[in-house]
Amino acid sequence: MEQKQDNRYNNLSSYADQVHEKTKKRIKYSGIVLILLPVVLGLIRWMTHSDKIFFLVIWILCMFAISAYLVSVEYYDHAIHRIASGGEADRANVPEDAVEVAEVAEEGGDE
Repeated sequence: MEQKQDNRYNNLSSYADQVHEKTKKRIKYSGIVLILLPVVLGLIRWMTHSDKIFFLVIWILCMFAISAYLVSVEYYDHAIHRIASGGEADRANVPEDAVEVAEVAEEGGDE
């Protein structure tokens, strides 16, 4: 029983590391989008001579959407790491759902 729990915990821990690496990439790409979006919108506005307010509203909405995406990515990463790095006492308390997700990810079900 102890070995099964350790195995599940190790699976979850390796899955948490994989998620963290993907999170780093997602944050990096989101930062690039945050930098490029105003430039692209500015060029489109300059080429079409459209209304400034329209592009300002689009830019603000995109910033909110990217921010919400980053918050959700970081929250998911934090939740997985909190479960995975709980220590010896939490090894027995690892939720079955988290273990199943980690096992599916190791089998190649995740990107």
